[in-house]
Amino acid sequence: MKAWYIREQKHICGPQYAEVDLFEVSAKEHTASTRRKRELATSIAQQRYNEAMSRRYFCQLAYTNFTDRDWAITFTYNRDHHPAAGDYDRVDRDWTNFCKRMKRYCKKKGISAPKWMQVAEYCVLNEDGTSTGRHHHHVILEGSLTLDEIEMLWRDSSGEEIGMVHCDRINLTSSSFEALTGYMTKARTRVRHWRQSRGLKAPVTPRPNDTKWSRKKLEEASTVYIDDAAFWEQKYPGYTLNRVETKVSNAGQRHTVVILRRAECWHGRGNIYRPRRK
Repeated sequence: MKAWYIREQKHICGPQYAEVDLFEVSAKEHTASTRRKRELATSIAQQRYNEAMSRRYFCQLAYTNFTDRDWAITFTYNRDHHPAAGDYDRVDRDWTNFCKRMKRYCKKKGISAPKWMQVAEYCVLNEDGTSTGRHHHHVILEGSLTLDEIEMLWRDSSGEEIGMVHCDRINLTSSSFEALTGYMTKARTRVRHWRQSRGLKAPVTPRPNDTKWSRKKLEEASTVYIDDAAFWEQKYPGYTLNRVETKVSNAGQRHTVVILRRAECWHGRGNIYRPRRK
């Protein structure tokens, strides 16, 4: 029996986006149950990347549940309603109260409450008594409410406006969820915390494949063919290549991530999109 295998683990994120992990597993991990294989794939990736993997899953979740019909929003505070520096509980409570008002409003209107993903960015109290930044909320919100309705709901219990609402339709032609979620979870110079509404669909992770790739083939693909769109699009029909990322650990183990989009959506690299030639 081989001492190692190369695992291919796909993540299908809705109709237009997919990622493929390629990494080494042991013979014991290869013979594990399907459920255990998925757990191992997750744990191995988390051990290696921790916070980066959390941000990556956040992006996958956005692609799985939202489209360019939805909203990218920043909720801010005015001077009278800005919580004290370091009062994270108050900031989280403000978002919870907004969600409750939104549910009540949608129930009266006879529609389902919108799905959402939210990142709270906090104003931090420093050791010297100064503060850094201002509290605000970055949100991806399902587009069933209008901007006027969203602004109307960002109020306190007495009906006073809490702050400004900066709201734009998500644009997947000139940008991407990688760019949006990357901005929402950017470098942690300050404390952040993310939450999500109930009922969001998780990315689909088909049964892992441990026999499609060999170590030699993976190394060749991750070096010689790393920028070869035709090579990867032949491997994964129906998708166009966005980019390939690969890292080698100190122990010499390679982990490659292939990022793909549906062929009928666009063809490009990173956040630059070009229409396919006919």
